Amino acid sequence: MTKPMEQVLKSTLVLAIAALMAFGFDMAAQAAGFDNIVLSATKDGDTPQSNFPADTPVIYISADLVDVEPTSKITFSWISVDSHGAAPDNYTIDKVDLDVGSNNQADSQLSKPTAGWPVGTYRVDLLIDGTVADSVPFSIP
Repeated sequence: MTKPMEQVLKSTLVLAIAALMAFGFDMAAQAAGFDNIVLSATKDGDTPQSNFPADTPVIYISADLVDVEPTSKITFSWISVDSHGAAPDNYTIDKVDLDVGSNNQADSQLSKPTAGWPVGTYRVDLLIDGTVADSVPFSIP
């Protein structure tokens, strides 16, 4: 190869890499999701919990919304993963749908069943427009 041709190829390669860096990394913006997720026995609690007594009156969850479009729908899906026969495995106890609008924070709550929370493992799935963006496990020991 001649020197001028090598220089053209090197220049083209440098420009291509620069373009990828300029456009490629900007396009990889942070995905929509949740931050500062707190599951707690206290409304507006700021210390996350992962275990709750069977007589906990209400379990609350709150989360900050990150880059979620105002037209999106947030869903909190409360799941009984394994309640030792009290419900089928992976049973959806309740779903709460919220429109985002101008909100930058979302929350939900689930009240104790009449007989108390069955011992077992649970989770709350946090969905954006029907797609699970995060899950928070908890248990009733």
